[in-house]
Order: sequence, then C-alpha cells, then structure tokens
Amino acid sequence: MATGIDPDYNRLASLIWTHPAIARVREAASQPVYLVGGAIRDGLADFEVDDIDLVVEGDPVPLATSLDPDARINERFGTVNLLVEGEPVDIATARTETYPRPGALPEVKAGSLEDDLVRRDFTINAMAIGIGRDSELIDPLGGIADLKSGVLRVLHDKSFVDDPTRALRAARYAARFGFDLEPKTAELMMTVNTSSVSHSRLGKELRLIAEE
Repeated sequence: MATGIDPDYNRLASLIWTHPAIARVREAASQPVYLVGGAIRDGLADFEVDDIDLVVEGDPVPLATSLDPDARINERFGTVNLLVEGEPVDIATARTETYPRPGALPEVKAGSLEDDLVRRDFTINAMAIGIGRDSELIDPLGGIADLKSGVLRVLHDKSFVDDPTRALRAARYAARFGFDLEPKTAELMMTVNTSSVSHSRLGKELRLIAEE
C-alpha cells in the first residue's frame, strides 16, 4: 500500500515568491503566467524542484525574448526554452493536442489553461498556479487527492495509446514517489505497445529511469 504525500502549500508559495527565475518573469510579464506540472508536484511534495515550466494563454515569444534574446523558439509546439537568472525555464502557450496515430508526435493548437492541463499525462502533473499575488491552486482533475493517496492516475483511457512513453514515465514516478498505479491505469499499462515510438524517444525515457 502506497504512502501518500501531505501537500506543503507554504513551500509551494515560497517557491513561487523566492525562486529568482520566477520572480524575474513576474516582473517582466504583462499577462497572467502560470507555473505548471512537475514543479508544483515537487514543491507540494517537498522534493527538489528542477524544472520551471510556465504557461501563458497566448504567444509566449514576446515575454521570453524580453527575458533572454537568445531564447530557443519551437514554433511547432508553441514552446520557448530560455535562461532566466541563470536558470533554465520553459514558457509555452496553453494548448490542445491531437495524435494523428499512436506514438506520433502531437499536433498542437492554442487553447485555454484548462485545455493545457487536460492534455497532460497524470493527475499529479495536471495542476497550475498563477505566479502573481493571491493566486490559488488550479486542480481540475484531482491531482491533490491523488498526491494524498499516493496514486498515479492517467487522465483518459487512450493516454498510453497516444504516447506509450507515458508508461515508462509511470514506472519512473512510481519508483521515485513510492506511489501505486490506480487500478484502471494499471490495467491500461498491461496493453502498452512501444513499437510505435522512435528509438530515440524510448532511449531518453530509459536513461531517465536509469538516473533515478
């Protein structure tokens, strides 16, 4: 039986207000900016936060290039990789995803913040919080409940079909956090076919598992 995590909201708030890169983005932004994904999960769980992933509803390029003129822009996925106060940061447009075939890279289009959370892999990675003052945690899919219960849960039944590397990610997260797979997620894992995924993408996930 997995042991859940008691979310530490004060630590998450401290991360948002004291992290030098987030503070600099907050100063420069003229639009709402949201911290999303693993940084929220790890902040709440009292793990080291390695990745600062931010989302805006709209074009992230003007903000990103104002912070780092050498920012790397990926127009296909609406993402920008940059350095802020010496820290790596990703800023992306909120988006939806569709998969033309199993294992293919997704086709994306701009969407709302909720669209962006719904497209993610597991509930514990589908939370957001604004980096401005008086922001509240946005958790439409039950990520907090699953953190407390020690459960990994996919967001929909085709999750592993769309992207089979999520199954490897599930194994990595289960090992890191000591979490159990939610029963339906475990059932879906039994049918995963990784043959539709490129060797390079599989190799990347396997290297991350080895690093754990």
